[in-house]
Formats: sequence, structure tokens, C-alpha cells
Amino acid sequence: MIRAAAILAALCLPMAPALGQAPALGQDRPPERPTEPLSAPAATSGPAVPTPDGEPAAVLGPPLPPAWWLLRETDVELAACKAALTAMGTVFQDQPPITGDEDRDCGIARPIRVEQILPGLALEGGAVMRCATAQALGSWARDFLQPAAARLPGAPQVTGLRLGTTYDCRPRVGTGQEVPKLSEHALGNAIDIAGVVLSRGDPIAIQPRTDTGDLAEAFQGTLRASGCLFFSTVLGPGSNAAHDDHLHLDTALRPGGWRLCQ
Repeated sequence: MIRAAAILAALCLPMAPALGQAPALGQDRPPERPTEPLSAPAATSGPAVPTPDGEPAAVLGPPLPPAWWLLRETDVELAACKAALTAMGTVFQDQPPITGDEDRDCGIARPIRVEQILPGLALEGGAVMRCATAQALGSWARDFLQPAAARLPGAPQVTGLRLGTTYDCRPRVGTGQEVPKLSEHALGNAIDIAGVVLSRGDPIAIQPRTDTGDLAEAFQGTLRASGCLFFSTVLGPGSNAAHDDHLHLDTALRPGGWRLCQ
């Protein structure tokens, strides 16, 4: 009896945990949270595009059209301009397109050659320009140049304009800039007037006239001031040394219609 009880106790002993021993961890218990944060994987990228130090990466794509092409008139715009010239009596001829050999931005898409800007008022030697430039010149000559001349002794008429530069593929002069922008002459937008020929009396040259107090000074000042009603740029004697012997008139487009009259 005692022997049987001892055997039964021996069989039950392995089923109880050892005294003071922690129970075994179950397989379904979640793992402990790591004490160190997980680092993000290193970012991968394609191979770097090498560029010269201090220079921006080149912008890919087709080149912009040249400046002269961006000023090209539509058929409707050109027809309206030519009609205005015809109404003023301007003598002009169409010319083939002009493009610059040294600078791709130089040129005139639809140029005209003007012989007389008004009836009896010649542009000596003729002048090639855009139609809009001729229209501005003709309107100014009709509304201010001829009436101002009529106030001179003998009431003469203006019979000619002595010209400096008209179309010319070159940068601006007299700006003081190391790399000046393209001149409006290079786009057919500008004309330089060196003198005014009258039906009576001597021609009036454009030159520095400060406090002379004579009609020649008043006449030149009138031409200069009134020019800014028709042109967006008027430069002349006193603007800079490059413009001491002529009036520079151009139709440059600026934001807000801003005008430069010096």
C-alpha cells in the first residue's frame, strides 16, 4: 500500500513546475519592443548630372523664335497700317524680309522702304523700317513737325528730313552697359533725324541748343517734346554724348506703355 502511493507520487512529480522557476514563455507571446529606433533605409537616386561649378543646368527644349519674328505683323495689322500710310500720302514700297547675319534677333519680318513720309516731305536716301514706325513718323510729321515749321520766319514747309541710322543690326549705344541690349534700330523700330530741310531758309541741324533763346531752340524743343506723343523713346542732345547730333525716335514696347523721353 505504501509502495503503491510512492509510485503514484513519482509519476505526478514532472507535471508540476520546479519550485521558484518561472513558467516557460508561450510561443504566441509578442516580441518585446526594441529599445533603439529603427533607422530608415538609405534613399536611392539615379546618377547625378554633372554641371560646371556655379553654372545652372542647361534648359532643354527648342530655342525661342528670334526677336524680329516675334514682332511680325498679321495680315490684318499690316493691311491697316498700309491703309493709314496711303491716307497720309506716304510713298513706300514693300521690301523682302531682312534677317541678321551676325545676330539672329536682328531683322524685319515685313519691312517697307519709305521715300516720302508725307507728300513733298522726303526721307533723304530713303529709309527701311517697320510699317508701324513709318505710321508713327508720318503722324508726328503731319500733326507737329509741319505746323511747328510754319511758325518759323517765312512760314516754310518741311521738305526733307536728313537721317542718321534707320535699320542697323547692332547693340544700343551710350548706355554704359558692358553688354548692352539689342538696339531698336536692329528691329526696324527706330529712326534718327539729324536735320530738317525747309522750303525757305537754311536747314536746321539737330545739335545742343541750351538757353540760346532763339526760334531754332524752340523749334527743336517742340520736335523733341511732341515726339514722345507718338514714339515710346525720344533721345537727343543732352541725353548722352552718342545722341548730341540727332534725335532718336523709336517704338520700343515696354510694360504698361512706359515711355523714355530725355
